[in-house]
Amino acid sequence: MRLLSVVGCVFGLVLAYVVFVVSPSGRALEDATLPAPSNGGPIAAISPQLIGVGIILVLAIGASQRRWRQTGAAAVLMAGAIASAQLLKVSLLYRPGPIANSFPGGHVTACAAIVLALLLVLPLDLRPFALILGAVLTAYVAATTTELGWHRLSDTIGALSLCGAFAVAVSDVEPVWWATLMAAAAPATAVVAGYVVAALTTRTDLVIVATGAITAGVVAAVALPLCAQPRATANAEVSAGYDGEPTRPYPV
Repeated sequence: MRLLSVVGCVFGLVLAYVVFVVSPSGRALEDATLPAPSNGGPIAAISPQLIGVGIILVLAIGASQRRWRQTGAAAVLMAGAIASAQLLKVSLLYRPGPIANSFPGGHVTACAAIVLALLLVLPLDLRPFALILGAVLTAYVAATTTELGWHRLSDTIGALSLCGAFAVAVSDVEPVWWATLMAAAAPATAVVAGYVVAALTTRTDLVIVATGAITAGVVAAVALPLCAQPRATANAEVSAGYDGEPTRPYPV
C-alpha cells in the first residue's frame, strides 16, 4: 500500500512538469499571473539560516527522545528531498523559453521536508497536531514565494510531490488504505485544480490564495500515511502477548 502513495506522488511531480512547464498552453497560463520578481527583503536573506535551524531542531527532537530509527529516516527525508529538488531544478529539468527553470520550488521543498520529517520523529498521537501547524506554515511559504514572483503554483506542486514521495517511502507507519489513496491522488488532483484556477482567472491575488489553499490540502494528504494507522485487532493483541485467558480475581 505504501508503494501506491510513492507512485502517486512521483506521477504528480511528472504531471505538473508536463502540464505547466513542457506544455506551451500551461506555461502561458502560469506566466500570465506571475508577479514581477522581488528580492524578498530581510526574510529572504535569512531563509537559509531558518532552514538550517529547522533541520537541526527536527534532528534534536528525535535524538532527545532516542528515536534513532525515526531520526535517521527524517535525516534521509530532508537531505534527499532538498538535494533532489536542487538537482532536478538546476541540472535535469529544462524550462523552454528565456526564463530559467524554477521547478520544483526549493523553499517549499525545504519547508515541507522539515514539516514531514518532524512528523516522523514525533510520537503518533502528536503528529496530527503538528500536521495542522505544518500545513499552515507550508501554505504561507508557498503563497509568499508566489507573491514575490519567485515561483509558480506548479513549482509548489512539484516540491510537495517530491517531499511526499520521500516521506511515505521512509515512514515508520503502515498506513490505512484510505490514507494511502488520498496521498496517492493528492498531487495529480492539485495539478488539475491548479490548471482550472489558471484557466479561469488572470488575477495574481486569486492565484496566490489558491496556491496557499492547494498547498495546505496537499501537505495534509501526503502526510496522512505518516499519521493514520490501522486500529488494533484481536490478532494484534495475541501477537503482543495476550493469551485470551480472562482475568481472575485473587481468592479471598
